[in-house]
Amino acid sequence: MIPSGRFMGSGRKQTCMNCPGRIPILCLLALLCAVATGGCLSGERAGGEDIRPVRVEIDKGDIGPFYETAAAMDDRVVFTFVPTGANVSAYLVTYEVKREGSTVAAADGKRYEGISASHPIVIATGRSPGEVVSIAISIKTPDGEVVYESASSVG
Repeated sequence: MIPSGRFMGSGRKQTCMNCPGRIPILCLLALLCAVATGGCLSGERAGGEDIRPVRVEIDKGDIGPFYETAAAMDDRVVFTFVPTGANVSAYLVTYEVKREGSTVAAADGKRYEGISASHPIVIATGRSPGEVVSIAISIKTPDGEVVYESASSVG
């Protein structure tokens, strides 16, 4: 049986004072764990590419009656047109969506009902990684008054 607190074969009691090399190793190990944990908790993925949609505010300055966001993923793009007022309204929407210059979706005076900040106009289209997708849009009241026009692209 080995007596408690003794190191076999040395005949001396083992303490940290007798092992000066152990403290720097423990400090380095703690530092390595902190750095590794920090990397695991960051929002970035390995490779530096983030797959979450990115919100892009297209209109700068005075926000006007609508603001536009675009979420670009590898397989699709989602354009969202959000009214800034508190009212729920109907709108007539004319738009053309192009992928690499070719029209893939279009509407002329399409009626959208019940549009509000919590239920915006959403136009989505598929895409291949890296493709440029653009949209030209005109939003009118049911009386024909233009309240928002925009042309934007993501790629």
